Amino acid sequence: MVITCCDNVKHKVKKVKKIISIIGLSAVILFSGMASAEVKIGVIDVMSVLQRMPQRETVGKALDKEFDSKIKSMQELETKAKDANARLKKEGPTLSASEKNKLNKIISDFESKAKAFSIEYRKRETEEAEKLLVKIQEAVKSIVATEKYDLILKAEAALSASDAVDITEKVLEKVKN
Repeated sequence: MVITCCDNVKHKVKKVKKIISIIGLSAVILFSGMASAEVKIGVIDVMSVLQRMPQRETVGKALDKEFDSKIKSMQELETKAKDANARLKKEGPTLSASEKNKLNKIISDFESKAKAFSIEYRKRETEEAEKLLVKIQEAVKSIVATEKYDLILKAEAALSASDAVDITEKVLEKVKN
């Protein structure tokens, strides 16, 4: 039931990936024309930073605490729905129409509540993931400003990059503070 924060972030990162790739490649082409100018380029593995952020664990625990009572309630409803389903399979032919309807209603109520819960949980998870991504962006901006980078690419957008241009650890240290 509980989906990790990282899953939603991966989805958001994919959306931004194409835009960053296009911008990054355009910038590389633009800067390659300036042979006399030195260009400082950095690469960051956003997913690695996100997965290793200490705040990620805190967010996960906060969400678990926030949704704890609903999770327990959903587990109880799931048990009732499984029991109803098992009874329908086992005794289906001998049950009255009203009893079948009652059992089917238990199952459908669980399914609709589970779907609503999942949507609500994902929404909150996405909100919290966006806050973490903002922290990462702020850390990158700070590093760009202090170390005078001209271009930062996501690691996924770079075909190849040496460790010398990887700023992932620097960003991770910034977000830890």
